[in-house]
Amino acid sequence: MTVRRPAPARQTWRIGPLTDCAKLPNLKRRCDSSVCRQEFRPARALRSEGTVRVKGKVPVLFQSTDDVDPSKAFEYWCDTVLPAADIAPFDTVMPFSASRMMAVSAHGTIMRTVSGPIDVERTARHIRRDGSEEISIMLIAAGRGYVEQGNNGALLRPGDLTFRAMGQPGAAGSRDGYDEIRLMVPRAAFLEQVGNPQDVVGRKLGDTPLKGLLKAYLGALASSVSTMSEAETGIAVEGVLHLLRGVIHGQAGSAEGELSTEAVRSLALAHIQRRLHEPDFGPNALAAALQISRSRLYAAFSGGQGIAATIRDARLDRAHDRIVMMGSAGARIGSIMASCGFTDPAAFSRAFRQRFGFSPRDLTAQGRGWGAVQNGGYRSEDTRRLPLRA
Repeated sequence: MTVRRPAPARQTWRIGPLTDCAKLPNLKRRCDSSVCRQEFRPARALRSEGTVRVKGKVPVLFQSTDDVDPSKAFEYWCDTVLPAADIAPFDTVMPFSASRMMAVSAHGTIMRTVSGPIDVERTARHIRRDGSEEISIMLIAAGRGYVEQGNNGALLRPGDLTFRAMGQPGAAGSRDGYDEIRLMVPRAAFLEQVGNPQDVVGRKLGDTPLKGLLKAYLGALASSVSTMSEAETGIAVEGVLHLLRGVIHGQAGSAEGELSTEAVRSLALAHIQRRLHEPDFGPNALAAALQISRSRLYAAFSGGQGIAATIRDARLDRAHDRIVMMGSAGARIGSIMASCGFTDPAAFSRAFRQRFGFSPRDLTAQGRGWGAVQNGGYRSEDTRRLPLRA
C-alpha cells in the first residue's frame, strides 16, 4: 500500500524594513551579499510591501511599489530593494514605479525587474561593506539602457546580453525604464563553467544563433522558476552557464592591454547617456572620466560627425523622447530642456529644428494624440526625423 504524504503548505512572508534573511531557507547567502537587507516575518505582522513565496526549497520574493505611497516609492525602492548601490532618478517629474521577482537558490539567484528610469552605481564603498563577488548575467527584455565597468561599456537595447561583476565598481541604468532578466552566480562557478569574467564584464555579446537560444532559455527560466525545486533550479542554472560558454567561446579576449578604438567608442557612448543632464559635460569631461587622452577620444569618433556633435545629438534625442513621453503629463519644454543639459532656449530650439525638421512646440502639439499609441507599443524614436501629420 502506498502512502501519499500531503504536499507541504505554501508559506508567505511580507517584507519589513529590517534584515534577517537567515529566517528563510537559502536566504542567508543573499543577505550576506547585501543584495537584500530585509526582515522576513509572518504576513499578518506587516503591510503588503512585498511577498515571499516558498515552495519546496526555492524561496521566491516579490517586491513592488504598487502599494507604496507614490511620493515615497523611489525612496522605498532604494532603501528596501537596492541598498547595495547608489541610486539616482533620471526623471523627477513622472512618478516612479518598479517591481521585482527574485528566486533564491544555492546555485544562483534569478531576478526579473521592471523599473522606471534610474542609474545604479556600485562603488568601492559598497563592495567593502558587503564583499559580494557574484557575476550578473543580464538580458534586456524591453527598454534601452547602458552598462559601464572597468574599461568596458555598451549601450543596451532589447535582446542584448551583458555582464557585471558585483565585486568591482560599475554602473548600469536606463533613461527610459527597462525590463531585465538577471541570473547572478558565484564568481567561482562562473570561472569554472564559463571562463574569466573579466573577458565579458561591461560588454554585450554579439549576435549568434546560440545567443538566441540562450535568451529563450533565460526567459523560460525566469517564467518557470517559481514552480521549480532546488535540484531543478540547479540543473537549469548549469544549463545557462553551459550555453553561455558556447556563446562567448572564441569572442574578443581579455580586457587587459590598450583599448581598441571600438572599445573606446562603446564605453564613451555608454558614459554619455549617464551625464546628458549636466550642462558642462563635453569632450574634455568625457576624456577625463574615461581616463584617456583627448586625441584618443577624438580618434574614436573621427569616422562620423565628431564627439561634440555626438553629445549634442544625444541630448536632442533625449529631449525629443521626453517631450513625447511627458506630453500628456503637461511637462514644460523649459524643464525638459534643462534636464537634457541645455541652458539657452533659443539655441535649443534651433538645434532641435535642425535635427528633426520641426520645433519642440510643434512636437508638443502633435504629441497630444499619442498617449493611446504609446500603450500599444509606440516607440518615441519612431517619430524622429519624420514629418508631422497634416
